[in-house]
Amino acid sequence: MSTAPRQTGKAIMRIVSKTSGELVGLLYEWDNGDLQPWWLEGEVQGVLYEPMSAAS
Repeated sequence: MSTAPRQTGKAIMRIVSKTSGELVGLLYEWDNGDLQPWWLEGEVQGVLYEPMSAAS
């Protein structure tokens, strides 16, 4: 984790459930290089990360 402040971030990956295939969150990349998941309804185990372009 960077010690630089976070100013802006953008979603770079979709987080989907391995079992249901449903979107459960997004992975954000901040301008300081940090990566942070954002969960729709709380953290989920057993996930896959898909590029944003793979959105259906």
